[in-house]
Amino acid sequence: MQLNPTISTRAGMLRSSVVPTVYGDGAILLDLTTKYFYHLNETGWAIVQLMESGAAAPEAIVKRCAQWGATSNDAADIWRFLDDLHAFGLVEEAQPASLPDIDAPTRWISPCIERQAEPLHRLVTSAFDPSIPLAE
Repeated sequence: MQLNPTISTRAGMLRSSVVPTVYGDGAILLDLTTKYFYHLNETGWAIVQLMESGAAAPEAIVKRCAQWGATSNDAADIWRFLDDLHAFGLVEEAQPASLPDIDAPTRWISPCIERQAEPLHRLVTSAFDPSIPLAE
């Protein structure tokens, strides 16, 4: 699998202001800075776990994905996922560390990240908002 020239080739780690929570067969990330939620499928969550406790080099991530069952045909999807993590500002550059041992996804599927349409502060309303009718 080859490098994608559109992504930073430096190692990245999950920003400290991004809080992950396991959800279903994947995870939810909450960016405390922007208040956006992101849903990750199982493979996306496995990749993010590689970046949770230290910086992971993109090449090392692609190699680990190959160990999990990714083929050379999946490389573009892996790089697109890494591009999305950077574009959403969920990772920061740091010195590379060795990859942690984490559980492999139960089956290989292309990693996916979906950002909610609205930030949390626009979704949550105050119980004291007079425009919200009271329950009777």
